Amino acid sequence: MKLTGIKAVFFDFDDTLGDREYYAYECAKTILKKSTDITDPIVFESILQDWMLWDEKGNIDKEHVRHMLKQKYDIDLYCSDINEAWDENLWKYCRAFDDAADTLFYLQSKYKLGVITNGPSLGQRKKLEVCGLDRFFAKENIIVSGDYDYGKPDVRIFQHACRSLGVKPEESVYIGDIYANDVQGSSQAGMTPVWMWTAGNRRQSTDILTIHHLSELKEIL
Repeated sequence: MKLTGIKAVFFDFDDTLGDREYYAYECAKTILKKSTDITDPIVFESILQDWMLWDEKGNIDKEHVRHMLKQKYDIDLYCSDINEAWDENLWKYCRAFDDAADTLFYLQSKYKLGVITNGPSLGQRKKLEVCGLDRFFAKENIIVSGDYDYGKPDVRIFQHACRSLGVKPEESVYIGDIYANDVQGSSQAGMTPVWMWTAGNRRQSTDILTIHHLSELKEIL
């Protein structure tokens, strides 16, 4: 299926352009190492894997992780504010999906490109910089919820992004991994959503376009 009449392509960042599974794991490992003297590698990894499950792909307050670590393992994290420590460190480990740069290079000569992402402004922008993808986006076209009083799935952030690129929502495609935030939000704003799901096939009851790798966009656009 080829999409027509498209002038702009917008992306989520975490788990869409950026391999969040990788950098969340590395950040959690660093914080955990500073918080415990566990030497058994299997025990340490068990705790770390639990952390990743409790993290819910970043869609939960990190205080929940702190609570679960204390409840299950009696571990007190070294940092007094886990959310602050997470935001200050996560971007340092950021890396893009292997096909991200190549896909953006392909698209940039054909479409206007933008980013719409939830999170702290500095951290999200640092992620783009660290993984080398910032060169594909003008600064004013990187829309981060931390700069506003609203974020995805609020339609205002999608509409604002479209205005920043001088396009109409119906002329725009939005790619993201969280159905409620990305697919629902962009659809209600009048954009064409594409669901990015990297963890294999997942059932859905709609006919929303779904991709598992960014490179598949070359067949759609």
